[in-house]
Amino acid sequence: MSNSWTLQRDTAVRVLRPEGAVYETAAAQLLHYLNALCGITEARSQSAPAIILRTDPSMPPDAFRLVVRGSDLHLVGQNGRGVLYAVFALAERFGCRFFAHDTEVIPHPAELSLPDGLDVTEASPFAYRDLYWIGTTDPLTAVKLRINGTGLKSGQHIRHLTAEVGGGIGYAGPHFVHTFDLLLPPEKYFAEHPEYYALIDGKRTAKHLYSQPCLSNPDVLRIMIEGIRSWLRDNPEARLVSVSQNDSFVIGSYCTCPACQAVNEEEGAPSGSLIRFVNAVAEALEPEFPEVTFDTLAYQYSTQPPKLTHPRHNVAIRMCTGGCSSHPIPDCANNAGSADAIRGWSQICRQLYIWDYTTDFAQYLNPYPNFQTLQDNIRFFRDHNVCGVFEQGNYNEGLSGEFGELRAYQLANLLWNPEFDVESGTESFLNAYYGGGAPYVRQYLTFIRDKVRDVHFNLVISAAALWNDLISDEELTMLDRLWADAYRAAREGGDVPDGISSALCAAHVERSGLCHRWFKLDAKRGEFSYPARFDALCDLFYRDCRRLGVTRLTEGANVPWVEAQ
Repeated sequence: MSNSWTLQRDTAVRVLRPEGAVYETAAAQLLHYLNALCGITEARSQSAPAIILRTDPSMPPDAFRLVVRGSDLHLVGQNGRGVLYAVFALAERFGCRFFAHDTEVIPHPAELSLPDGLDVTEASPFAYRDLYWIGTTDPLTAVKLRINGTGLKSGQHIRHLTAEVGGGIGYAGPHFVHTFDLLLPPEKYFAEHPEYYALIDGKRTAKHLYSQPCLSNPDVLRIMIEGIRSWLRDNPEARLVSVSQNDSFVIGSYCTCPACQAVNEEEGAPSGSLIRFVNAVAEALEPEFPEVTFDTLAYQYSTQPPKLTHPRHNVAIRMCTGGCSSHPIPDCANNAGSADAIRGWSQICRQLYIWDYTTDFAQYLNPYPNFQTLQDNIRFFRDHNVCGVFEQGNYNEGLSGEFGELRAYQLANLLWNPEFDVESGTESFLNAYYGGGAPYVRQYLTFIRDKVRDVHFNLVISAAALWNDLISDEELTMLDRLWADAYRAAREGGDVPDGISSALCAAHVERSGLCHRWFKLDAKRGEFSYPARFDALCDLFYRDCRRLGVTRLTEGANVPWVEAQ
């Protein structure tokens, strides 16, 4: 008698599923990977073993379960998205690996087997999981990585998680953050109603990136309530809406009029007037929108929680990290403010979200060794009752000229399971993504990690400022050789998984190697140290960026267009 559930090569299986677009997608993806793995097709005979797709709404959000019962295998999801997660988890059990939008591994075993009586359930501690890394915007890639946030910018979702792929968690309105000026446009109101805007240094101001509304003004509350009501009516499926402060170049952008100041003094923090305001919005709109969560930021001036007022049950706080990027949040004195704020908000907030920064905003191409912090940070979030995490990277467009795809892979897996084996997962990623170049890329990653072991840097730093004093001329020459060897080994093939070409691996090496070249350009080191050649080498670098799909230098600056020579 067999002690396993087994499908032999080139046999057939029934796939039973409910009606609905997401279940058709799940069935199609299941059959695609079963066929690619082992030549298995969909059976017409009722005597064939069955894989049964179904839902169990009593499970935690997005959870899934794999259950073997006799000759049948049940793939169960809390929702349609969970069923899709179960399909891809099954493929992973059979050896598939989903590393990036252009890199996945599919083995070809003689049979597919699961232990008899298998019954495993997986669920994430985070109901909301979003990555602003551009390589994850493809919908199926996002589902394979169990990312469920859609993002939102200028009214457009950056990740189209439609019903066919189980949908996603999205926001109402034109944006998912910094919405005060959208709700109270200064060009519409300031001339006639300066009292709607912050009093700073004795003057009312609505200066962009330097000010906030006056949150004690009842007309401001009324106008914003009606604006948010309109957004929610226009987006009836949305379960989140952002009621959040404007971005600012200065910390002191909040209103200091007597009424606002009195609230903030009573609360012991400038977040006091903000939380009271957002609570009022959420209370006013709850009767019409009982399932909506009203999201605001703990950011800049509002980072520390108020002493008296707690966020309502339908208000989410999205705490923004900041400080030292080279050490975990709970372990570094430079991160003490963030750590204390997370601890404080977790004690008073039912729905605590995190906005975490995982790229260098000064220079996307800067070699940015923060990999050693990711797991510890995400464990810290989990341990302090965080229910949603947003990881910001290079979201605009174009691919990462550094290690964005590796970072996205690690983050996605950690957001699903904070105990993910990062070392093993990284090894597998490097071997598949860089092919024969993997050992050299691994040496480079180890080198830059070790260089910053005792160095503190933040999320806005240039390559020259970070690396100039850390990398000697001899080490620079060694790194040049390392990248040259990585490219040569990747191009020559080596140990490349089936289905992944050496040309693709070489392109990955060349693209990630742009970060090393960028440091030399920014610091005028190596070949960029010769003034007579500098401009020509810059032009070549920018052409290579464009050729390799890297189009952004920073959040607000494109890679320059350079005419081909």
